[in-house]
Amino acid sequence: MTIKRLTLWSAGALAVLAVALGSTYMMLTCCRAHPTVKSLDMTGAHRWIHQLRLTEEQKTNLIPLETSLQKDLETLQMKLADARVALCGVLGDDNADENQVDRYVDQVADLESQQQHRIVRHLWEMRSVLTPEQRKSFFTSLTQAVCENCLVPPPASQPKAHRRRGS
Repeated sequence: MTIKRLTLWSAGALAVLAVALGSTYMMLTCCRAHPTVKSLDMTGAHRWIHQLRLTEEQKTNLIPLETSLQKDLETLQMKLADARVALCGVLGDDNADENQVDRYVDQVADLESQQQHRIVRHLWEMRSVLTPEQRKSFFTSLTQAVCENCLVPPPASQPKAHRRRGS
């Protein structure tokens, strides 16, 4: 009887694991929080980097930074997907209470914050590889891309008519 229980328990555990991995995969590949909003993805950043006309030495110096970022973000994004799936599960649970939902929201927010900190740390590390002119060009492009997703135009592009009189 013990072997039967162990076999059934193992099969159940494998089924739960398969459902968890499958749902995480589906969330990562099929679902997007804001599909119409342009994101600041790695492709855009790499396009800007190529426009900077990096030297071979600079390219070589950026490789370990990029590799480290990719590894760290991959791990964080998997955790974030799991946390979002769990949050969706709690939202759909009739027996869940608001405190449970808040805990999952806090978990998602914490992971998003970790991801943002990691990206900013990477950008800070990149500064040491770029020349002052390249830094200016890169971060100007980054600022413009960030502002494209904002409702407020960047300060340099605000029309003079919107300024206060007497300023």
